[in-house]
Amino acid sequence: MESSGSSSDHIPTDKQYPKLSKATSGYLEIDYFQNADLHTGYFCYNCTYFIKEGNHCAIVEDSGPDVREQESGIIAPHGICTLWDPNEMETR
Repeated sequence: MESSGSSSDHIPTDKQYPKLSKATSGYLEIDYFQNADLHTGYFCYNCTYFIKEGNHCAIVEDSGPDVREQESGIIAPHGICTLWDPNEMETR
């Protein structure tokens, strides 16, 4: 498993917890919403775990297949998963 910067394979805490796979987290990218207003809805862009610099997630791995067995190598801003938590700084 590759790791680089913010996309390391461990959740950033005082202990080393492995990140969840995309499939385990229920992650999928919905290309239809790629150009949507991502400040509304349950998109990764609007989640507390989303790291905008480089399109990463603090708790889900970048690589690996999603629930539809597709692989993009990033956590897309227009993606969604079951772990979504609202980022109050992003909502309007």
